[in-house]
Amino acid sequence: MTQDEEKELWRRFKERGDAAAREKLIVHYMRTVKYIAGRMAIHVPQSVDINDLIGWGVMGLLDAADKFDHKQDIKFSTYASIRIRGAIIDQIRSLDWAPRSLRTMAREVGNARDRLRQQMGREPTYADIAEALGTTEDHVEDTVSQLQTAHVLALDDTLPGEDSSQVRKGDKVSSTSAPDPSKMAEWQERKQLVVQAILALPDKQQQVLNLYYYEELTLKEIGAVLDVSESRICQIHSAAMKALRKAMREAEAT
Repeated sequence: MTQDEEKELWRRFKERGDAAAREKLIVHYMRTVKYIAGRMAIHVPQSVDINDLIGWGVMGLLDAADKFDHKQDIKFSTYASIRIRGAIIDQIRSLDWAPRSLRTMAREVGNARDRLRQQMGREPTYADIAEALGTTEDHVEDTVSQLQTAHVLALDDTLPGEDSSQVRKGDKVSSTSAPDPSKMAEWQERKQLVVQAILALPDKQQQVLNLYYYEELTLKEIGAVLDVSESRICQIHSAAMKALRKAMREAEAT
């Protein structure tokens, strides 16, 4: 389907209420649903079937199609991807698959984090939360990691390789020579620190970083997707980067 053909379908659907045009658009973007569901399948509990993910993703696609403003300068594929992921994540969360003890601990971690934010005027570290709860930093980190799903930040997403193979973004390096083992180990450690720092950010900041660096949207486009002003998105992005820099400095100082 060419861009002109797609634009015509959107015009017929939105301006004339053409159900056939809507159906063609949905069928065309089913590949996006399957692609996203396939990537998210590796991050969710094994009890969740891939067909369930696709079904939930379709609901997100339908919602995106009905709410999409074809007159705005935003790609539907980008807008739909956010809706599809959101629909899948909402359904996963509603399953309440985690043990009660894990859910209880997660609530305690969340409450402690909110309380410490107000007291400290910054984002608390795992060590801060652990001290407040009288537990270990590893316990807090394990609780957070178990409850994470694919919407956070896809560091394991792939890029096309030169021979049509798939290369992980995290493994792509500019040099064609073999990396030094010590430098590679250091890089892997820094990457893990970044992941932990991102997971400690509020959901809204995680979402903005995902849209900006992974989906490659502009701040204006992110504002349109999230229905907030561009200046607000800029504030959220700045706060997230400030928190990440501080977390990295603290981690590297230890």
